[in-house]
Amino acid sequence: MRQLSISLFAWAVLAASPSRADPASVKLTVGPPLARVDLLVPGVRRYVRYTVTADGARSVIDVWTRTLTLESVDGEKRIHFAQRWDEAADKAVLIQDSWLKAESLEPVTHIRHLERGGVTTIGGYRFIAGRVVGMPDLPDNARNDFVQELPEASFNFEYDMEFLQALALAKGRVFDIPFYDPGVDKPDRYLFRVAGEERIPGPDGHPIDCWLVTADYNTGKVISRFWFAKSNQMLIREQQEQDGGSRLIKALLPAEAGDGHS
Repeated sequence: MRQLSISLFAWAVLAASPSRADPASVKLTVGPPLARVDLLVPGVRRYVRYTVTADGARSVIDVWTRTLTLESVDGEKRIHFAQRWDEAADKAVLIQDSWLKAESLEPVTHIRHLERGGVTTIGGYRFIAGRVVGMPDLPDNARNDFVQELPEASFNFEYDMEFLQALALAKGRVFDIPFYDPGVDKPDRYLFRVAGEERIPGPDGHPIDCWLVTADYNTGKVISRFWFAKSNQMLIREQQEQDGGSRLIKALLPAEAGDGHS
């Protein structure tokens, strides 16, 4: 997922965007298996998102839990991907539920369930050939009649962290990816560049060798920075710069009892 309001969603940090004509670019399409999809193992990841002001004050936005399981549906291996945001300020809860094909990460369905101020809103979408449509069989679906034509088959932007983990990350490599955030904005291609290598502290304080990935969301000036551990390509940290000198941080938390391993 790329840009959302700071109360529940957000992104971006400044840097240069790689050219779409870059010869190092790897243009991905929906269908073929991804190079490192074996790194997506069942388990739970939990992140805290918070802002840091120019004077060092920190404020928690939400806690973000991402759960991945492998299941069989009609004899086909699928990934079931569930996300939950628990917002700190007004106690809103966003739950997202996605199904996708296990080897290619081709999206199948996506459901959003938002509870805010005593009001529940549900939006359900199905990815089919050439379009994304509402799910009329989903109870209380506010997007029953939704239709978005796709210029090409697209991946679901809502599991971009795991998608990037499943790529063959290498310094200088640029990935050109068709993404669509169901019901949000328009489908498009986005560039993600492995800009370098850095060592940063992990959740337990020990240093972790990481790939530094940057992304220009077709704005020409605003990018996100991601640090993926080289050992398993799991996202350790994401950062964006905000107006006024503040920063938005997303940081991996240590596992809790019962989370299992990922």
